[in-house]
Amino acid sequence: MKIVKLFVIALLSFSLCLGINFLSPVLAESSPSNLVQQGIQLLHQGKAEAALEIWQQAESLYRQNNNKIGVIGTKINQAQALSSLGFYRRSCDTALQAFANNLECDGMTESNLDSVLQKFQTSNNRLNFQGLQTLGNGLWALGKLDLSQAVLKASFPLVNSQNAEGQLLLNLGNNIFSQAKRIANINPRRRREEQKLKTLVEEGLSNYQQAATISSEELVQMQATINHLSLLLNFRQWSQEAEDNWLQPFVQFQIDTLHQIIPILNQISPNSQSIKLTIKLAENFIDFDKIDARSTLAQLQINLAKLTSANELLNQAIQQAKIINNSRLEAYGIGIKGKLHQKNEELENALSLTNQALVIAQKISASDIAYQFQEQLGDIFNQQDNSPEALFAYKTAFNTLQVLRSNLVALNRDIQFDFRDRIEPLYRKLVMLLLQPELGSNQPTLANIKAAGEVIESLQLAELDDFFQDACISAEDINIDEIDENAAIIYPILLDNQLSVIVKLPGVDNFRYAAFSGGNFEQQFNENLFQLRVNITNIRSSTSQIHSSSNQIYQWLIKPFETELEADLEHDGSQIKTLVFVLDGLLRNIPMSVLYDSMRERYLVERYAIAVVPGLQLVDPKPLLKERVKVLTVGTSQEAPSFQREGYNALPNIEQELDAIEETVPKSEKLVDDKFTKANIQDQINSQPFNMVHIATHGQFSSNPDDTYILAWDERINVRDLDRLLQTENLKSSDLPIELLILSACQTAVGDTRATLGLSGVSIRAGARSVLGSLWNVNDASTAELMKQFYQQLLQSDSSQLRKAEALRQVQMRFINGEIEGNTDYNQPYHWSSFILVGNWL
Repeated sequence: MKIVKLFVIALLSFSLCLGINFLSPVLAESSPSNLVQQGIQLLHQGKAEAALEIWQQAESLYRQNNNKIGVIGTKINQAQALSSLGFYRRSCDTALQAFANNLECDGMTESNLDSVLQKFQTSNNRLNFQGLQTLGNGLWALGKLDLSQAVLKASFPLVNSQNAEGQLLLNLGNNIFSQAKRIANINPRRRREEQKLKTLVEEGLSNYQQAATISSEELVQMQATINHLSLLLNFRQWSQEAEDNWLQPFVQFQIDTLHQIIPILNQISPNSQSIKLTIKLAENFIDFDKIDARSTLAQLQINLAKLTSANELLNQAIQQAKIINNSRLEAYGIGIKGKLHQKNEELENALSLTNQALVIAQKISASDIAYQFQEQLGDIFNQQDNSPEALFAYKTAFNTLQVLRSNLVALNRDIQFDFRDRIEPLYRKLVMLLLQPELGSNQPTLANIKAAGEVIESLQLAELDDFFQDACISAEDINIDEIDENAAIIYPILLDNQLSVIVKLPGVDNFRYAAFSGGNFEQQFNENLFQLRVNITNIRSSTSQIHSSSNQIYQWLIKPFETELEADLEHDGSQIKTLVFVLDGLLRNIPMSVLYDSMRERYLVERYAIAVVPGLQLVDPKPLLKERVKVLTVGTSQEAPSFQREGYNALPNIEQELDAIEETVPKSEKLVDDKFTKANIQDQINSQPFNMVHIATHGQFSSNPDDTYILAWDERINVRDLDRLLQTENLKSSDLPIELLILSACQTAVGDTRATLGLSGVSIRAGARSVLGSLWNVNDASTAELMKQFYQQLLQSDSSQLRKAEALRQVQMRFINGEIEGNTDYNQPYHWSSFILVGNWL
């Protein structure tokens, strides 16, 4: 009988390799544990799909035998296989479901963390520990770093061996590494962020160091040591501080340890994990040239050069990948070897190797690898001054990424935290080449100008996908000429030491283009934006200071197109009545309404209604009929428990603001003070179709979704929860989306240069066609007045249709002209320019 079973196991393994899907009756009856072991071997060989399939079969057998522990174990195994395949969301959800949690990871918050953790208390502590590790890693892959860290730390009491502790410390180190990456993406950073970054890096390095020291598992030792080196190198590239002597103990750890790790990599039986680590170590060696010679890390470079070379490591990885028949890792190793030759300016060899890697990647449909080497080809052609071939390569990489955008699970999880370093540059390199002037002209071709605008729109979509760690955004092409013949679209694009501006005017393919550059243009541009932001957010700034810096931005963005935009005509007599901005980079933290035309002595909003969109593909510009308006207003003027917990003051003028709306809007409902809760909002939304929601409370928009929230009476409402809160059954029963979401008293996160991603994200997550929000925290008395005036303009105009951007313009003009009784300083931009309309401007 034993021989029969062995034969069946061998046959099943052979069949899985061939893609044959059947389960032996003998195994089905008696051997779920054999299937579990077989799945472990398959996963170890890099055959995650086959492992997943066989573990699903084992789970079925355990269920038939009512073996709950066996079911949980196979579910955890399946979660690990799903993670290896890139299905991080499914992996995370599977880990939750294994322990009878009905939640999904997307919906998991701090408020239900305790109830989730209580389920990880079976009679098998080893399984409880492994389940928490898998859940923690799943939340990490989804970008929910604080929750991930809390889950991982909760497993400390379950540690029963040094190996288990080493695995836990390794996972915590990975989590902290990602937290550090997020802070590093806030640029420019303040002293507080710099200190937090240093603290995180120190903690992450310590975790890796302990993991490598206490674990006897070679794989954990190697992962911890190599990740430790990666964090060291990354920190030296991130940090703006020159002094780094405190890194000396960590550098010494590398000197003492890495010479022991490299022989293990050479001697270990090849598997997918060891090969990945070999390639990663080689990439670290390649990155050493970015380290300043004065850094403490410089001595490490000298020591490591004696051990091995990046080229030797890559040759080893490629050969081992061939031995285990892993084409994916073979392709990646060859491509990184091409990158090494490119760095050494051996460009013909670099081209040959990159093409080899690309052929293998395309043969196995590994698009997430292919786009990287298509981009690498473009970089090599650029070094050879071969612009046509570089443009073709970048276009190919861009098209590959567009396909991947709808299936982000295929991307390596690290990319989710390296968006600005690994994804965004491709878009900008492509745009730079598209906007090169045509031979004998100072202008690009019309086709290339149009294509550049489309690429920038795609970049905006990709940024929002990265923000949510989810390809949740459905985009549709729209013809703006068919929707609003009175709108012009403006794309300011920030490139390397250059500002390019594309304007789309009414009419088919009616584009204009201008560019600005110079020796220190980028520095001048950034300093100007920074100064303007400082001036408009300070009530004590002089008008002349604001006019000076805002006029310079006007000269860049609007002046070249004045004739086409008919800027010298009055608003009512001109065709162009609305400017719609698709903003880029630092410009997103500046309200376009405040741009100042010094020749005519007027702000841009005195001439045009203004809106901001993350991309036209995300806009559904439909006007709202006045008689259909129904508003839900929520907020509190009291010192709510959530305000006290988060360190915010009360907003005494909120009551006046909500009362004024109630007086102006015939159909409105109000939830105030302790009635302002998630449950009550959801009940109201489900009971009747509101098309406008006004939320008056503290909140923050950030480039980190975990720090993008509004405060209800008793708790945070995170941006991830807004779709569940504000859509639910309302959409199903009435098919009426929220036309306008107003967030009064919320603000963008200070110092976060991509914070308005959070504002766009709020709109998308809430299912709202447009959002009115503020870029900084304005005096709540002037905010209440602005909101009251906004509703009056919106609902008391002669038109039957509500034009949101025009209503905001009329209110801001009243502030500018000093028409608000009893408040002489409300004409200051501090009070009126903070509010921007994102999305549908009609």
